[in-house]
Amino acid sequence: MRVFSEQPPCVRTFTLPGNPEPAMVFLHGIGSAGVPAFGAIATDAAFEGRERVLPDLLGFGFSDRPHDIGYSLDDHAAAIADILDRRNLSAVDLVGHSLGGSIAVVLAYRRPDLVGRLHVLEPNLLPWDGTASVEIARQTEGEFVESGISRLVAAADPEWASTLRVADPIALHRTAVGLCLGPERTVQFMLESLPIPRVFVYGERTGAPSQEPRLTDSGVVFVRIDDAGHVMMADNHRGVVEVLRAELLL
Repeated sequence: MRVFSEQPPCVRTFTLPGNPEPAMVFLHGIGSAGVPAFGAIATDAAFEGRERVLPDLLGFGFSDRPHDIGYSLDDHAAAIADILDRRNLSAVDLVGHSLGGSIAVVLAYRRPDLVGRLHVLEPNLLPWDGTASVEIARQTEGEFVESGISRLVAAADPEWASTLRVADPIALHRTAVGLCLGPERTVQFMLESLPIPRVFVYGERTGAPSQEPRLTDSGVVFVRIDDAGHVMMADNHRGVVEVLRAELLL
């Protein structure tokens, strides 16, 4: 049975029940939501029997969208940590795409007790590292709310546009700014520092990041998804499933 449930503080999740030792947690990218981004992956038969948690990040999807927070990477990571704490989940297998990958790294760095293994799919590693987030962050909040969000939706592909339309424009802008500014210690530094198993997944059309040699030296494993670009879950669903299954030894 698939159940929607509310998790304080105001983050909604879609959960597939199963064995929580360890649970799998999927964090979506900017302007997306849990089920549209990872539903096809999480429901694949390869992961049957595992508890799978797909949150909508604050400000996105069905989650609440308070305007009294900054929506920094740390804010988002703290909200996910609260979900895991309330569910008594620890040492989870954490999978994050793009923005979600950056949040996943911050969460693993801030709360090492909560993350056992980390899979990041083309995360933003350094300040002002990205395309959509930079385009959003270069506008003022007022400009983006007034007209920038409409232009972004009009230019987006149909799938992304459908989730952008339900995202809160203020939350979206503040999230983009927080992603571009990053934490005081960069996401790349945090990823290099983590002592847990870490896998960096990238699409063939995107190519490996320039930091690959340095990250490899720190123990990060790099895996390429063939016939895929940045949104590899849509481009090559089976390839993403096979990578996760192989790296998790399922």
